[in-house]
Order: sequence, then C-alpha cells, then structure tokens
Amino acid sequence: MWYRRIRRTAARGAGARGAGARGVRALTAGCVLAALGLAAGPAPGALAAPAEHTPTAVTSPATDATAHTVTLVTGERVTLGADGSVVVAPRPGAAADYVTRRLDNDVFVIPLTALPYLGRTLDPALFNVSALAEAGVTTTPVRVEATGGATAPRSGPAFGAALAKQVGAEAAEGSAGDGSLFGGVTSVVPAVAKADGRATRRSPGRADGTRADDMRADLTRAEHTRADGTRADHPVKVTVLGTDGEPLPGTTPFALANVDDAALYREPSLDAVDGEAKAEVPAGRYSAMVSAPTFDGAGESTGLRMATAEFTVPDGATGTDVVLDLRKATERVTFSTPRPAEEHQLILHYLRDDAKGEVAVNGGVGVSSGAPVYVQPSSRPVTTGELRFNVYTHRKAPADAATPYSYDLKLANPAGLIAKNQHYKVTGGQLVTVRTNYHSDTPGRVQEVARLMYLPYESSGEALSEPFKTPARRIEYVGGSAGVSYQGWLKAGERRFVSEEQTLRPGRTTTVDWLRGPLAPGFTAPAPGTAADETWYCAACRKGDALTFSPSTVMDSAGHHVLAFPSDVTSSHFAVVSGDTTLYEGDGVSGGVLTVPPRKAPYRVVYDQTRTNGEFHQSLTTHTEWTFSSGHSGAQTVPDNWTCVSEAGEYDGPAECSALPVVVPHYRLDAALDGTSPAGDDHLVVGFGHVPGAAAAAAVTKARVEVSFDGGERWTAAAITALGKGRFRADWTTPESAAGRDVSLRVMGTDAEGNGVAQTVKSAFTVAAPRG
Repeated sequence: MWYRRIRRTAARGAGARGAGARGVRALTAGCVLAALGLAAGPAPGALAAPAEHTPTAVTSPATDATAHTVTLVTGERVTLGADGSVVVAPRPGAAADYVTRRLDNDVFVIPLTALPYLGRTLDPALFNVSALAEAGVTTTPVRVEATGGATAPRSGPAFGAALAKQVGAEAAEGSAGDGSLFGGVTSVVPAVAKADGRATRRSPGRADGTRADDMRADLTRAEHTRADGTRADHPVKVTVLGTDGEPLPGTTPFALANVDDAALYREPSLDAVDGEAKAEVPAGRYSAMVSAPTFDGAGESTGLRMATAEFTVPDGATGTDVVLDLRKATERVTFSTPRPAEEHQLILHYLRDDAKGEVAVNGGVGVSSGAPVYVQPSSRPVTTGELRFNVYTHRKAPADAATPYSYDLKLANPAGLIAKNQHYKVTGGQLVTVRTNYHSDTPGRVQEVARLMYLPYESSGEALSEPFKTPARRIEYVGGSAGVSYQGWLKAGERRFVSEEQTLRPGRTTTVDWLRGPLAPGFTAPAPGTAADETWYCAACRKGDALTFSPSTVMDSAGHHVLAFPSDVTSSHFAVVSGDTTLYEGDGVSGGVLTVPPRKAPYRVVYDQTRTNGEFHQSLTTHTEWTFSSGHSGAQTVPDNWTCVSEAGEYDGPAECSALPVVVPHYRLDAALDGTSPAGDDHLVVGFGHVPGAAAAAAVTKARVEVSFDGGERWTAAAITALGKGRFRADWTTPESAAGRDVSLRVMGTDAEGNGVAQTVKSAFTVAAPRG
C-alpha cells in the first residue's frame, strides 16, 4: 500500500484473558507501564543478595498496556484494544457511521463522510488507528496543503462537522469527493512525530509530478509480484454501479483480494473513481467487496449498501471485467426482539478467508444513525476459501419504558454465504438477562458503555459506545448465535474499565455491578466457563526462579479492571522484600518479574498508589502488603492454557509454572449506588481467596477489618463473624458526627500457612448526609 504501515505486536496483559484463537502476541517492552528494570543485571536499587543467586529484574508483563484511545481528524474517539478490538464514540452532536478495514496488524476506522475523499484529499493513514496508537497520539495531528489561501478546520469535531456539511452539499448535487475540500484544501495527511523526532507524512505526489493514483499503481505492481519472479500483470477493470444502474459518481473505496492465496494480492482500499477502477493482479480466483453510503443535506447517512463479487482471472487473460452492483444489495438487515426496542447501532462484519485459511478481506460497517442497511445475498456458498458474515446490534427500550433496558445481539449467517433473509428474530431462549448497576461516587457523571461480542472465528470485536448519566440501573439482554462470547467496556471520565470475556449462557439471570467500591489494586481472574484454548497470562506465578508479581492497578469489587493507558496513577511505590533483604524498590512501577534465589523463602510485596482524578472522589489512595512463601518451581500447577514469564523474560508456556499463594480480598460493601452509606449500624462482607491458579491453597482462617472516620488518624476494629469458605462479616457503628465525611477501610486476612494480605483504602465510601 502507499500509506505508511506500522506492524503492531503486543502482549495481552498479565492476568488478562489471552487472545486464544485471536493469537498470542509477543511481549513489547516499549509499551510496558510497570517495569522493574533491565534484564541484564541487578534491579536498580537492589541490596546485597544471597551469594547463591543474584536477583535480577526483567521487563514486567504489560497490563493491557496497548489499549489506546485516539481522536480522529473527524472527531470520533476510537479505543483500540490489545487484541485489535475497537470501540467508537461519535463526535459530539453526530452519529457514528463508519467502516473498518483490517490488514495484518493494522486497523482502520473510517467515518462514512470521509469515504468519498479517501485516497484523494484525505490520506488513509489519517484513519490507521493502529499506527496512530503506536505513535502515541491522542488527537490526530495533520498537515494541510491548499490553494488560494484556503484552510482546514482544526483536527477533531470541527473538522468532522465541516466535512459532513460539505458531503451533504455535494451529495445534493449528485456527487461527493470530486473536488477540493473547504474551498481549496488539496491534501490532508497525518503529521506524526516518530521516536527520532522526525515527522511522518505521505506526499500527495512525487517530485516529478506523478499523481498519487499512479504512485499507488506502481507500488501495487511492486508488492504483488509472484514468488517465482513473474509480474502480476493481468489487468482487471472493476465497475461500481449505483442503485440507478449507472457508474457511481465520486470516489468509492472497495476491497479486492486473491482467495487462492491472499499473499499474492490483497488490497483493503482501492478507489473506484466515478465508478471505475483498474488493477493488475496475478491469475487466480478473487473476491471483492464494497460498502457505499448515501447522504442527506446535513451529511448524515441515509442508507448504506454492501455488494460483493466472486470471479476468476484466467492465466494469460488480457482483461477481466468485474461489476460490483449496489442494486443487488436488496436485503435490509432488521431485527425483532421479545420486548420493543429501538435500534441504537448496527455493525456488519464481513470476513473472507483464502484457501490457506489466511484473511483475504476483513471489513466492517457500523451505523448509529438508524439509516437502513442493505446487503447482497449470496446466490451460492463460496467454493474457494471461506466466507463468514455476521451482524451485531445494540437496541434500547423506548424512552417511556418504566425501567431502562437494552439488547446486545450477535448473530451469524450460515458458513460460506450471506443469507437471503436478513431479518433476525430473537427469542427469550437465546438471551442472558443482566441486571446491571452502574455505581458513581460523583453525582451525574457521564459514563459510556459498550459490549464487545465475539463469534468463535473472530479475532476481534467492534462496538459503538453509548453515553448515559450515572448512578443508574438497567436491564441488559445479551444473546446471539451458538458459541458467542462477550466482554463489557466502560468509560468513566477518561478511565476505561473492562470485564473478562465470558461465554454466553442463555436462560440465565445475573447481577453485575460496575465501579462498586472500594476500588483497589488486585488480580484479575478468568471468567467462569472460559474456553480451555483461551490463553491466560499469569500475573502472580513462579517459573523456575522467575517470580512474576504484576497486579492490576485499579479493580472494582466485581473484578472489572482499568486499562493501563491512559493512567490516572500519579505516584506509586513498589517493593519486594525477602527477610531482611530488599530485592527491589522503586517509584512509578506497579509490578514486574524478578529472578530470585531458588531456596524457599518468605516474601513481602508492598505497593502504594495515589491516583489524581477529578471524576472520582473515593478510593484514590491505597496501601497494600502481600506476604507469602515461595521456592524454586520445577512443576506445573497452572492449567495448560496458561503462559508464564521465564527467567529470560519471555512467555513460553505453563511448564514448571506454579501460582504463588497470594491472598486476595473480595469486597461486598453495603453502600448505595452513589457510594454512600447512612450513619448507624453498617457492615462489610469480605471474602478472601487466592490468585487464580493457586493449587491446594490453604483456607483463610483469620480476618480483621478496621474503619477510620478521620482519614486514617484513628482506627476502630469491627466485630468479625466467620461465614465460612473464607468469607467474613465485619460490623461497626458509624457515628452521626461522621455524616458527610469519608470512611477509610483497612482489611487483613491470613491463611492457615501464614500467607496474608493487608490492604488500606482511604475514602472507601462516604457517610450520607442527614436528610433535611
């Protein structure tokens, strides 16, 4: 391709659900949030160690460190997850209508309003979210070329609004994308500073005046030369017809790939100019796909159609004509649900694999405007490679519903084709009922929620975020085809929280709390029923003499954890102590991997954390101490689908890996959705367990809970009642004088072998003010 392509490889976070079928990614040191030091020597600040083995530190596993949010030039905010999943939030005051395209490790999110200008005035690299994330930008910087003194609006919502206005005006005249933007802007490209300080941009043409279209043709020929050295010189003409049967005016991007072997030819974004495109390709069988929108006078989508074509380029052919006919996109995608629900978003996913099982075409279309979407049904199943097509919808209750509810549905078409009937009727037997409580210690905080859903063959998910005010309660129905799994995503302020992926279990009713306090460091765990082939990165394990200790920095009481970037942890201190020896101590880190002596010894890990976040009032300061014993691990105790860090600092499977006997608390605080609890009798139920994978862990037999009404100056011990199975109830009386003030918690638990945890959370909840 003629745009800059950045390959992106990164690990799923330690303690995070691995990619499984989505692929295990390599550990990338450059993305690490919490690192103990360098692999080639003693950890910085390490004291004298036993002579038998000098402790050294290696790079920490990254806790979802590659999750990144960037605002596109058009104002949409896109969060790219470690596995390539995307969550799109619309620019203010607009719908989020977009297409996604995926090539290798590059993910493109392209608003429909940008499609007519893509590859001409607007550089596709503006929408390469993977490259922008790797460059570390949060708002897309641009360079603009123009004539006649024209200027472009500022990158972001202003640019997007102006672009929509121009699209609407041009569409009303019958064509969009032919001329310059904004009265004379001829080129908009990203200006992204690389590590060496230079800027990366694509020139709209060569010094000799060659047009960008010619440049791309040159590069296409160069990239698609056969392995035996012969040129890919079979000409193909692709015509895109509109719904009137005439060549579609303007610029229309489409995908084209060889389905015998996608490595021979695969282009996710070729341009049909005024309905026509030409390419030179190797002989073989091919698949093409186009998505084309229509617009109203405000630049909003009034409909979208997706058409496909399967064809063969014979060896020695002097010309092959192909038609992508939008008139064949006759089937509108519609749904019916047990309760009335209005469409909030619709996402199509089209995945075409070649005969070798590699991805040839991987594209999606997402709309939140409610515009109709039509697809071209298959006349017969594909015979070369594989075709998978599915739909996702998020639907909401009518505005007058007594209790808000929603539907999240992911439904697959039969393998190999796009079904002729695109109406999806969903029954109660396909659904899980999730009674969801959204907690907020800041009244009226706007949060955004999305649900990423995956079918077994999908490597990533897509969703549009939905904003709403909290605290709030909702009923959420989740359903889909067999084998579907789902993962929650929540944005509160500028922090993003996620749940672990879990398999859909129709017919069940569950209750889920988001951001229920106290929020504190902890360890994530696989969701119940997680597939045995889903890779899990161990966050508290020992493999040989490599000791990994990498907690998630912020978790709520339900186990939802914060994505590492961007982080609101403004100061932290981490220390690993064994006996009288400090093996590591440093600021600005939250965990890592340490090579330790082989003999069994006691360890104490201390982590202090302060967060600065105006969107949160509670749980901003914590102090946690874990104590446990550990010796050389030569045996495997973790499941076979786990992977652990070796002394070389690499993930290399579960052999010789055992989970550390680290005790973890699980809170059930009796507070309201706004994080308040009235004065008088109050209580906390805390359950103590161990990190995931700990084999035959000793039961927690001792617990202590203390409360402070003056910011930790004085502590009062609560009355403890053992409830069994590591659960304890703590009771205390909150004085009336504490009304309107914050309460701090200190919780301690010890198992029968002496392993324990002590965790202090300042301002864990607030005493409700007296009713006036």
